[in-house]
Amino acid sequence: MKRFSISGSINIGSIRPFTKEVDAATENAAKSKLYALFGSNNGIKRSKVKIEKIEQL
Repeated sequence: MKRFSISGSINIGSIRPFTKEVDAATENAAKSKLYALFGSNNGIKRSKVKIEKIEQL
């Protein structure tokens, strides 16, 4: 597994920046995992999350 750092913003009434690190096999898997984490932990829909940058660590 590779580690990815993902940064962007969330629109929840106001726009809030975020940076998260996730473990995944590919960049697309890392995106899906991020969306799943925000959805399950915070109830945020995918359309409210804007990914601006993905870096492999």
